[in-house]
Amino acid sequence: MLVAFMAVLGVLGMTAPAAAVDHIATSLPLSTYDSVVVDGVQGHVFISSRTDHSVVVTDLTGNVVTTMANLPGAAGMVLAPDGDSLYVALSRGGAVAEIDTLTLAEVGRHPVGEVCPSELATTGDLLIFSYGCATWEAGVGRATVEPFFGDVRRGLVAGEYSAPLLATTPGRPGLVAVGMPGLSPADVSIHQIVGDSFVLQASSTATSNLRDIALSTDGSLLYAAAGASSELQSFTTDSLALRAGYTVGAYPNAVAVSRDANVLAAGVDAYYDPDVFIYRNGQFAPSRVYDFADLQTDPKLLAPGGLAWGPGGKWLYAVTSDFETAPTLNILRG
Repeated sequence: MLVAFMAVLGVLGMTAPAAAVDHIATSLPLSTYDSVVVDGVQGHVFISSRTDHSVVVTDLTGNVVTTMANLPGAAGMVLAPDGDSLYVALSRGGAVAEIDTLTLAEVGRHPVGEVCPSELATTGDLLIFSYGCATWEAGVGRATVEPFFGDVRRGLVAGEYSAPLLATTPGRPGLVAVGMPGLSPADVSIHQIVGDSFVLQASSTATSNLRDIALSTDGSLLYAAAGASSELQSFTTDSLALRAGYTVGAYPNAVAVSRDANVLAAGVDAYYDPDVFIYRNGQFAPSRVYDFADLQTDPKLLAPGGLAWGPGGKWLYAVTSDFETAPTLNILRG
């Protein structure tokens, strides 16, 4: 699932966990989890829930600040390019909600059609959204966000099985990665925005049970967390050629790239094995490994797409969940 942040190191020093801490856990006032976004500038973490129709806001140490309600089917989230707004896909509202990141107040609700918007990403002055209320009726659309929200267009990628996963990066404006969850095998594709169109650049079959995707900061690589593999897969974006992967074991379900540090995180939903792997400076050997069985008295599995980096790649935010208790926000030293 698409994750985002804005970084200010001064804020990190004031509000991040203390240097001696390696793990903090906070039980969230939600019944389910959908998406997590970190805003390093204002010092907030946002966690959405479709079934609770709300977004919980914590500070960077995991303390709950507020809960924003009345967000029907709150699903994917992304920060605006300038960091002033958080966009929330309202999968049961046919719209995208705009939240002021300073005041944490909703300042706009922008219709995109009765298409069940799901995942969000930004590139340049565009908001990219995936949607799909029924199988084989899903697709990808876009809207302008600067200087104002508008010019909504759907069907740029059409006829998909379910709402696709999305990934973009500031390092390659106009480049959009699209991944298809829920199918075996799972397709991934790379598109370049040219005018009002998505131009297909490359496509490939990743593996089965695709759960999350991310682009490298420079846009040269696509990372795919697919549950049927024992690796976090890595593809070149020019041709989607498979390159060396990261051995993490079964079953990969999350990936996050820090945009202001050369650090990568991969996650799996493993009951008896390590859950989170952190890789620095392009290395294929993890610099840190975390097992939630060692960190939690009542261990939960890492949620699909449940990873997001804080400022400077120093702290990783990981959401764990199960079917019986509230999701947990875990803060892990990077």
